[in-house]
Amino acid sequence: MSDILYPVNDLYTCVQGEGVQTGVAMALLRLHGCAVGCPWCDTKETWEFEAQHQVETLAAAQGANPRYVYLSATAVAQHIQAHHPGPKWVLVTGGEPAQYDCRPLVAAIHAMGLKAAIETSGTEVGHVEAGFDWVCVSPKLHMPGGKAIQPAALAAADEIKHVVGRQQDIDELDELLTAVPLKPDVHICLQPVSVSAKATALCLEVVQQRGWRLSVQMHKYIGVK
Repeated sequence: MSDILYPVNDLYTCVQGEGVQTGVAMALLRLHGCAVGCPWCDTKETWEFEAQHQVETLAAAQGANPRYVYLSATAVAQHIQAHHPGPKWVLVTGGEPAQYDCRPLVAAIHAMGLKAAIETSGTEVGHVEAGFDWVCVSPKLHMPGGKAIQPAALAAADEIKHVVGRQQDIDELDELLTAVPLKPDVHICLQPVSVSAKATALCLEVVQQRGWRLSVQMHKYIGVK
């Protein structure tokens, strides 16, 4: 398990712009590879593994591009400690990070005295029992990749952050929430798709009706990635 190599696409210091942890400084670790295929995805460059895009150093991989480098959990954690000393949290995202066994990665992050969070589509289970301090599942339903939501992935969520564009998205979320036993204190966040004014109005109405939470992609408003 400890010899797993993770395909790292990017790593930088950021401020969480979505969901319950909005505003928290984090080291963002973006893992490469995703088969979900969300049409609105803003990191489509992470989807495919192409041999010509594999590089030998993290410096060569970093940035918004399709390059990736394979690193051990220890190498990743040591780099974060050395080059991203400010944040107390590491956010593991993608791509789809839960397609990998995240246990060694979380253990290495914790060994550096840091906390680990993950954002996942709910279609993979590599985060389950991995020891994450915060699990955000943003369930991706009926996406082009044809991948189903895994009940164990959703049951592990501390936060369910659902992208909403229309009423049908709310209805599908309601169905999903009744299908799986969830943590009793799970947070439900609605996030308007692509900062749409119409979707934002719908989300505002629903969160006020139900006592849920609005996620507004703060990073897009303040101009950070």
